[in-house]
Amino acid sequence: PTRHMTDTARVLLTAAVLSAGAMTILAWQVLRADVHAPGRLIGQLRLAQCAAMLLSATGGVPMGLAIAASPDVALAHVEIALGVIFVVLAGLVLLRDPRQGLLIAAAAFVGHALIDLAHRPGLLSPAIAPRWFFVSCAVYDVALAALCYWGHRR
Repeated sequence: PTRHMTDTARVLLTAAVLSAGAMTILAWQVLRADVHAPGRLIGQLRLAQCAAMLLSATGGVPMGLAIAASPDVALAHVEIALGVIFVVLAGLVLLRDPRQGLLIAAAAFVGHALIDLAHRPGLLSPAIAPRWFFVSCAVYDVALAALCYWGHRR
């Protein structure tokens, strides 16, 4: 049997491509700016703000999935608590110096990728979303972490 891409998968793929593309452009602008130019700090601030927004969404999506599936999913409360942690980390990114915020965002995205992967061995419930979702999210998280770290460097 052939598998067709669902509308939800198309929306998620489109959002991932567009948001990662925007982060790539912002990171590229930061790296092109002179190290001592004010434009570099402004670019890092914009990159950190974008990272915070995406980190918050990254934390919010599994919360929504767990809430939607909670009667049928063991450990749904853990999923929700983990999501809240990433929303709080996103707020912390906004409160810190842009370079520090980017480093926090990079670490948070790596942490979220590890949590995504924890759904497969059975540490967390794989029932809230299909396997492709967790694998794709882990790849997306690592890509965003790399962009944040890239923008963090002097």
